[in-house]
Amino acid sequence: MAGVYRKVLLLCNVGRTSHRVHPVNAGDGVVAGFAYPAATMAYLLVFLVLLGGLLPVQAQPASTTHVLDQASVVRDASITPPERIPDILSPLPHDWQNSPVALPEQSWYHMTFDDAGWVLPAIYVERACTNLEVWVNGQLVGSSGSMVEPLTRNCYYPQLIRFQRSLLHSTANRLDIRVVGYPQAYVAARQRAGGLSQVLIGEQAELVPRFDARFFWNITLAQVIGICMLLLGLVITALGWVRRQDRHYLYFGAALMLWALAGARLYLQHVPFTVLTGEVLFTSLLTPFVYAVLQFLLHYVHQPRLWVQRLLLWQCVAVPVLLALVPAPTLAATARAVYVLWSGEFVVTLAFFAWHSWRLMRRDFWLMGANLVLMLALVAAEIAVQNAWLALPKIHLVHLAMPAIFLAIGVRLVQQFAAVLTESERLNRELEQRVADKTAEIAHSYAQLSDLRVEQAAAAERQRIASDLHDDLGAKLVTISQASLYANDIGRVAELARQALSDMRLSVRGLTGAPTPLPYVLADWRSETVERLTLAGVAVFWNANDPALEWMLPARMQVQLTRILREAVSNVIRHSGARMCWVDIHVARDHLRLGVEDDGQGFDTHQASLGQGLGNMLRRARVLNGTLQIVPREGGGVCIHLNVPLALSAAEQATDAGGA
Repeated sequence: MAGVYRKVLLLCNVGRTSHRVHPVNAGDGVVAGFAYPAATMAYLLVFLVLLGGLLPVQAQPASTTHVLDQASVVRDASITPPERIPDILSPLPHDWQNSPVALPEQSWYHMTFDDAGWVLPAIYVERACTNLEVWVNGQLVGSSGSMVEPLTRNCYYPQLIRFQRSLLHSTANRLDIRVVGYPQAYVAARQRAGGLSQVLIGEQAELVPRFDARFFWNITLAQVIGICMLLLGLVITALGWVRRQDRHYLYFGAALMLWALAGARLYLQHVPFTVLTGEVLFTSLLTPFVYAVLQFLLHYVHQPRLWVQRLLLWQCVAVPVLLALVPAPTLAATARAVYVLWSGEFVVTLAFFAWHSWRLMRRDFWLMGANLVLMLALVAAEIAVQNAWLALPKIHLVHLAMPAIFLAIGVRLVQQFAAVLTESERLNRELEQRVADKTAEIAHSYAQLSDLRVEQAAAAERQRIASDLHDDLGAKLVTISQASLYANDIGRVAELARQALSDMRLSVRGLTGAPTPLPYVLADWRSETVERLTLAGVAVFWNANDPALEWMLPARMQVQLTRILREAVSNVIRHSGARMCWVDIHVARDHLRLGVEDDGQGFDTHQASLGQGLGNMLRRARVLNGTLQIVPREGGGVCIHLNVPLALSAAEQATDAGGA
């Protein structure tokens, strides 16, 4: 088998042709679908299941095993074997098709056999639906569960009944089998219609292999498939939850889980409801399965239709209601009609899927198309079985072959998800690299901008220092140089030197950035102002409040305010001819007010042009975001009012700002 499989793969990979289709689904030629090992194995598995179901090869019974293929059938409701047995023999297998006297119907099968010298005798029944009891020579030797509603469901279970050899006679042994079930018209599938298969009696060791093989194919394999389908459905649903834009994952995962639940009827024996109720429930469970499959096909080719979804949702409600309301004798006919309806919907959706997948997803057309055509063949075979056009197969074809198709489709979906995930990771890495490059570029630009700002700030600071030195220190040095030519100006030279030294110290203080407590600043201002005005013969009236000691004044603000006050006092001394000067300073948390008034000759502030000194005062006030007003004083003289905002009041805040 492995060699044949390799040859198939080799042939399937020869002579591939390319198509210009959707880049994500760019595929190969006609045989592209078989390039997937999982899909190929699924096809082989389906082929083997079909071969085993439609063409079963049974080993011939041993010579000591009796095959009972005829029985007298009595429709009797008694719980013990009836005494009167008709002479008419019915062939086995025997299926119930007559109208029942009562539900559930009960029939007795009477057979006779001779003892063949078995050491450990046993009876093997391949199928008895819905349940059975076995009597040998009037003795109950085996029962498979409840014989009244709710019945024990054993339609898919083979039965092996062991009994004691002491019950046997040498000839004419009587075998009675009591079967309880429902005729074919009352169930949704022929596999669950009442009836009895051929009966084998022989050595236990010879019948056990038959029983084990039948049990494996009908029960064990169905249970394993159900668990695998449920787990695969959970995985596909989880993938769909991660990629919610690809809704076909969710629909396919739901279809797998619904199929696993519907397949549970193969091996569930004990349920708390009647057979008729179970038929309605399990058949209704197929309605959302059909909805999920059709929606999966539409979303797979990105062609969902809202009206189709609404019709299918209405169908999910209408079919269970219909099955629940129809008379019990018409349940089978109604179910067959529903099966035909679902098949038609599937054919139409399959054609729609094939058209769009051929145009957009050429590779998926062959892979998915092969799976779906095989699924359609299985559905057609099942409809033929339900309508008695084909005999009942040895195994349940749909429930065993359909999962193999689902497996192939599931593997393809997982491959697609893995491909998308790989591409997403590649794009994510590319995006991360681009972000890193842009981040480095931004960091480099920010560093250049910071350097430029530092250079601009340094240039501005150098310009300010040069301006201060030129305006103050330079001018005074020139004056000192000129005054030194005259011997009688020694006092003026000394005064100018002191002023130059004070200006230099003030400029240096502005460079250090160290803040000063406001009380100390006010004390320096008072000392300098009083000294200068007193030496000039001007009476000084100083008025200032007492700010808190922790209030700190930044050094640069101190320099600007000192120069404004100094220029105002200089104007009083040089130009006003005043005899008195009033200095008023008020400091609050958010502002500082400074006023300088004199009783001198004054000037017209509206007509006279501002000299260099007053212009510097206005410029410094603007630097401090303050206002400076120069107005005439009532009674003569000039009033200068400065109002400057103070944003800092606490010592630590001023320290931080001053050091910045």
